[in-house]
Amino acid sequence: MHKKILFFLLLLLSLAAPKAMAKEIAVHNENDLHRALQLAHQGDVITLKKGTYRGNLVINRSVTIRGEDGAIIIGTGEGNVITVAADDVVIDNLDIQQSGSQDAGIYITANRTKMLNNIIHDVFHGIVVRNGYGTEIRHNQITSFAEKKAFKGFGIYLTEAPQTKIIENNIFRLQDGIYISYSNFCEVQKNKIWNVRYGVHTMDSKNIAIAQNEVSESRNGFMIMQSDYVLMTGNVLQWNTTIDGVGIFMFDTFYSEITNNIMRGNKKGMYVENVQKSSIRYNIFEQNDTGLDIGKSSKENTIYLNNFLKNIRQIISAKNNKNTFSWEGLGNYYDDWQTMDLNRDNIVDYAYKSGDASYYLMTKEPLLQIFYESPAIRLWNMIEQYTPIPSDQFIVDRHALATPVTIHTHTNTNEKKNEAAPFPIPQLSFFLLLTLWSGATFLVTRRKYHET
Repeated sequence: MHKKILFFLLLLLSLAAPKAMAKEIAVHNENDLHRALQLAHQGDVITLKKGTYRGNLVINRSVTIRGEDGAIIIGTGEGNVITVAADDVVIDNLDIQQSGSQDAGIYITANRTKMLNNIIHDVFHGIVVRNGYGTEIRHNQITSFAEKKAFKGFGIYLTEAPQTKIIENNIFRLQDGIYISYSNFCEVQKNKIWNVRYGVHTMDSKNIAIAQNEVSESRNGFMIMQSDYVLMTGNVLQWNTTIDGVGIFMFDTFYSEITNNIMRGNKKGMYVENVQKSSIRYNIFEQNDTGLDIGKSSKENTIYLNNFLKNIRQIISAKNNKNTFSWEGLGNYYDDWQTMDLNRDNIVDYAYKSGDASYYLMTKEPLLQIFYESPAIRLWNMIEQYTPIPSDQFIVDRHALATPVTIHTHTNTNEKKNEAAPFPIPQLSFFLLLTLWSGATFLVTRRKYHET
């Protein structure tokens, strides 16, 4: 019996030995650092004192490399500044700079790496993760080469890197902020991204959660392509105002949820093409040239309980798209359609039409975009909107809301309250005139038909 107890005690001691042997190693210069990387054991903590250390470094042991404030790793200008080739490595509080012209500040080919509190700059890509799972990238600041460099890479580049968490990073002045390719079950949360091409760009990935991020002054806030089961919630996408700037751009994407986002001040708040069986709800589309643009082959989507505010065009759609603009009798709120609600049920008594009579022509001939804001196009669209005749170029929301939807966002800056609207006397007069005009038009047309 005593021998069995002794055996189990020895076994426990052997399992705990690596942790018990782990130690902290302080380094003051490059020679100390290279020696520590060669001699370190699993779990050791290598602390870099304030100073400059020359890369390029290869980490092939499971260690923590932590810098004191002012610890700088400078690459050679060729290759990756730091390469992580061992599992369970932690890199914390370093200033990392000067990669090769097509290389990364940190290049990871291992599992469960943690990148914490680093400043990464003057590199092509910030952090690349290839064929590694369970990476955590948190509280980093990432940018690319100085402005004099013409070509810039991605802030965070994932390929075949599932279960990665990217949280609370500042990413700016790059090609794409975060690029996710063939990487499922990833989380992108609370990042601030600006002055990039695409804030978050996904390709061929599934089950991606993108929550509470802010993307501004870029081409597209999110570029979601060929990715299914994507959740986008609580994000702010604003002031993306290039000629084709979009808050959320979705292409060839299915079974996704877009909820509680703010899309403000973009050329287009949201553009979807070949997006199907997805839900767009509880979003704020505000001050965009176009609130929501539904491109070709986008169908079987439910779009409801959104607020469309101060957009030049609220919703436009390609022909033959079949989507639902209400759910259980609740549609969307449009600030240009505060009309009659006689029974006070918060549902406007007249269906709402939104679209662009020139959509098909401008899609086929992009040069016609110069007439997008012309008085003639505006007049044409206004007549279409207020004429109670179905049109395949205009969507119809039969349950438009009389008051804004209460929408909670992570910044709590655009919370809307449902308040009873005053009785709409001016709108009532307008619709009586519109009804008389429509009836007169119908009678004149009918008389001419019989005369011929």
